[in-house]
Amino acid sequence: MLVMSSGYVGADEYGPYMVVKSVSYSEPVALEFMLGEQQVPFKGGNKAFTYNKAEVGFRWGSWQFGFLKRFDYQLAFSSETAELIYLAENRLPLEVGREYELRIKAKHNYSRGLRLAYKHRFSSRINVGLAASYLQGKAFTDGSIQGSARVTAENNYDFQFDADYFYSRDILFERDVDAPNGNGYSLDLNIGWQPNKYFTAQLEIVDLVGKMFWDNAPFTTVVASSNTKTFDDEGYVRYEPAVSGFGSNKNFTQTLPRKIFVTAKYQWSPSVGLLAELQDYKVARFASTGAEWCYNRTHCFQSLYNTTVKALSLRYQGRGVRIELASDKLDINRARYLAVQLSLNQVF
Repeated sequence: MLVMSSGYVGADEYGPYMVVKSVSYSEPVALEFMLGEQQVPFKGGNKAFTYNKAEVGFRWGSWQFGFLKRFDYQLAFSSETAELIYLAENRLPLEVGREYELRIKAKHNYSRGLRLAYKHRFSSRINVGLAASYLQGKAFTDGSIQGSARVTAENNYDFQFDADYFYSRDILFERDVDAPNGNGYSLDLNIGWQPNKYFTAQLEIVDLVGKMFWDNAPFTTVVASSNTKTFDDEGYVRYEPAVSGFGSNKNFTQTLPRKIFVTAKYQWSPSVGLLAELQDYKVARFASTGAEWCYNRTHCFQSLYNTTVKALSLRYQGRGVRIELASDKLDINRARYLAVQLSLNQVF
């Protein structure tokens, strides 16, 4: 992710701005599998997420006000769950007698709203920014699955799991529900530090405090088993899980996952800087190192290597524009990590 500059904006500068950013990561398989394409290699793993935000607004000196949309999805699961889903979706042979732990924890939020931010320079070394967002919830999922499965044949397996989750759409059991109304807030913090002319650092915390309040939200608490089975044309088992439990509605408070970004730069020479970054999305963390080369004061190029997922990030910063593309594969369709960002600022 490309973190916006911590530089101070003059009180007499104003103009429109736009920021679009997206970061997605899938540890077990390429992202196109998560989007519905199945014929991709399986790498193993226990996490996946996507973090997306679009904001457009107006900046006036130290203040900015914008309209935003955001879409977050985090999945934490056992590696055995990922393996079984991959084999079943691709109708690959199963190991008879193998037992799998079934465990998935999901947190999803789609919302839009208003964001007000203010940045203050306390000295030549430190500036601090605060932002508050009012969010109107459009869709969400929050809950978990826990259970086990046992393979009885190369194309057949039995399972039982407990499901306990809130949602705006029941993707597991297709319960017919009305999507709830949601309202919430988020507070962000940004601190820039420059102790000398050679070193700069920035800390950004998104959703330092973030809550969504869903009114009369649907939820399901059941035990599901594989008592009802059918087989497709290829002889592979298909399920309509038998369930016992209940579904109802009640108010639900959803906590937005905190995201932390740390960047540091050492100015090696007037045109060359050394870079280090840490990105913490709670469900996954990434570390990167790289370098910056500036053609002049307004045109800079950055290249970083994400050592966690072996991804390359290329960035450009010009007058009022910043662009980033990062991927762990030259073929983006096979990527497991993908980040893009476009930031535009028009200053008058």
